[in-house]
Amino acid sequence: MFDTIERIEGGLVHHGKGNKRVYLLEADHGNWNQLISSMKNLAQQRKYDKIVSRVPEAGIASFQSKGYQVEAKIPGLYNGVSTGYFVADFLNKERSNCAEQKLKMIQSVKTIALAAANTAHNSFMALPDALEIHQLRSEELDELTALARLNERAFRSYPFPIHDKSFLIELLQQGYEFYGLFEKGQLIVASILRPNEAESNMEIVDFVTNSNYRGQNLSYYLVQKIKKKSAERGLKTIYTSVRATSYGLNITFSKHGFSYGGTLLNNTLIGDTMESMNVWYLSLN
Repeated sequence: MFDTIERIEGGLVHHGKGNKRVYLLEADHGNWNQLISSMKNLAQQRKYDKIVSRVPEAGIASFQSKGYQVEAKIPGLYNGVSTGYFVADFLNKERSNCAEQKLKMIQSVKTIALAAANTAHNSFMALPDALEIHQLRSEELDELTALARLNERAFRSYPFPIHDKSFLIELLQQGYEFYGLFEKGQLIVASILRPNEAESNMEIVDFVTNSNYRGQNLSYYLVQKIKKKSAERGLKTIYTSVRATSYGLNITFSKHGFSYGGTLLNNTLIGDTMESMNVWYLSLN
């Protein structure tokens, strides 16, 4: 059930049966039509429902001419200059449908999260004395073991084996970064980050929280740390996608000054449910 990551026509994609989609992570060339055709062939062969692509301004016209629709956009995603777009092609039209009750929930979460932006001024919160944050590295095997266990308990399904310590080490070798929030040496919240120095951006891939600490908004402190570290290294943009029906994380990002970029409909399998995801971004220029 784990996703495959591969290069197709110069584009980096991951795809798999769980999410039933092809996801174009990055592409650095202008041969868009050939890339679009190859991704569609792959999706049809594997009987996937959706193709979602993250593309720069230079490629948006080619994707739209092939029927892709813009679901979200991030100004300055590429080096703080060029807008990035999340575009989707629904091969199964039912995948693009969303129940009215779910749409109302998504709208409610968005409305409340956007209202929370008004509290973003002077939003710094000092880390309580009992807590500490630091980056997890490959030589800290005990902490990586703790992260693997935390992931295993938190996620019933995930497109990659993040419950496996050896896989986490592979991610670190590929340039991913992990930050953890600890209480008396116990890892209670962690984040997975994907920095892209060439594009001068940082993706917050995921958060995981010990079930005993949920509802305490502890991810707030990690986002605060990620913002500080990203600014120090000169990155231009931070972005993420979170469950569109989750009040907590949507409010957290809004309070931290992130802007709403759009909603990726029926995009990600979380547990047993195909969830829509809200895109949030922060310009560090």
